[in-house]
Amino acid sequence: MTDTREIETVDRARQIVDGLGEGFLGLDADWRVTDCNAAALTFLSCEAQDLKGRKVWEISGLAMEGAFGELAQRVARTRASEDAEIACPRDDGERLVQVRIFPMGSGIGAVLRDITDIRAAEQRVAESEARYRELADGTPAAAWLSRANGELEFINPAMADTLGRSPESLLGEGWMDAIDPDDRSDLLKVRRRARRSHGAFQYEGRFRRADGALRVVQLYGRPRFERSGAFRGHVGMASDVTEARAAESQQKLLIDELNHRVKNTLATVQSLVSQTLREADVACDVAGLVLGRLMALSAAHNVLNREQWNGAEVAAIVEAVAGPYVEAQRITVAGPSAWLEPSGAVTLAMALHELSVNAVKHGAFSTPAGKVKVTWTRFDDCIALEWREEGGPRVTAPDHRGFGSRLLSRLKAEMEFPAEGLICRISLPAPSAGGGLLRN
Repeated sequence: MTDTREIETVDRARQIVDGLGEGFLGLDADWRVTDCNAAALTFLSCEAQDLKGRKVWEISGLAMEGAFGELAQRVARTRASEDAEIACPRDDGERLVQVRIFPMGSGIGAVLRDITDIRAAEQRVAESEARYRELADGTPAAAWLSRANGELEFINPAMADTLGRSPESLLGEGWMDAIDPDDRSDLLKVRRRARRSHGAFQYEGRFRRADGALRVVQLYGRPRFERSGAFRGHVGMASDVTEARAAESQQKLLIDELNHRVKNTLATVQSLVSQTLREADVACDVAGLVLGRLMALSAAHNVLNREQWNGAEVAAIVEAVAGPYVEAQRITVAGPSAWLEPSGAVTLAMALHELSVNAVKHGAFSTPAGKVKVTWTRFDDCIALEWREEGGPRVTAPDHRGFGSRLLSRLKAEMEFPAEGLICRISLPAPSAGGGLLRN
């Protein structure tokens, strides 16, 4: 009587074979098929009744003279298992099959796995990687790739050229040898912060090439992640900005020298005018007007000097020209951040000076209670500023025009003379965003 446990063991073995994703064939010593599973039937496009008992050489793609036949005969002869990838001709085209053939009783067993699609996918990935590698290696921009621990796993030739060292010496932690010792701690702080936050970073510092030459390099990095969201490291680029920084330094030196000379020239002009007016016995109020205008011009230049003549904030010009009145709380100032071109800054300074002088003589500053409100609004193409006096003597429109009135008229300023106090509205051009001068 057959042992129940033996039957159960055979049944389990059968279930395992049938459940395999790979095809299985059992062959006797005469090369006849004695066993097969569902995966083998699917791969060979056969029914079980058509396959069992047939010689394996009669099955399409498994001929004796083919790769499968040679491998099977060698295993039958040596009784040693072998693995191989073979091309298997099929009615629907050649398929690539991973085969394991092993001794089984007096015959052999064969496990077949169709890997055509897998190898095709691997080939596509390899070709894609090759294209990306060719692109990365061929781009003139210096590019690099780091792991999550910060070590470099890839740099392109342009990156190696930028740092003046061989690619092999820069991989891993080797790139840190190129950092100038004085800048190393700052760069490592930036790197640690970016790794902890999994964020982007930007750094500019000095690097030494293998020949000792010092270069200033900007590094840009952005984080990269697995599909699961796990942090993988950074991908980035580098730029050698040595010449650009040298040019900027030279430009700053020239501008500083020019500013110094302009300031000295204005001081000389003020001194000459003051001396000339005294020698000509010009009335003190006239001398004061002339020197006041020169002082307003000088104040505007001082603000522009601080900004390297890129322009100036409206608030800075108001503070420079009317600072004493602001401190004395005779002028209140309100407005958004608004940037003026150099010519606009000088124009506003001169206009504010004339308005202040007029307020002292005839307007709000001629009485203890008088005050001025200076407000402005920024639009896309202009800055609208308003000077509004209140608390001074009653105002009437002037019957003649002095220098201040003529200056304001050239600015296309709108003047109103309500009894409560003078209102002056000035429109100044705002720099375009494309000009690089618009400050937010």
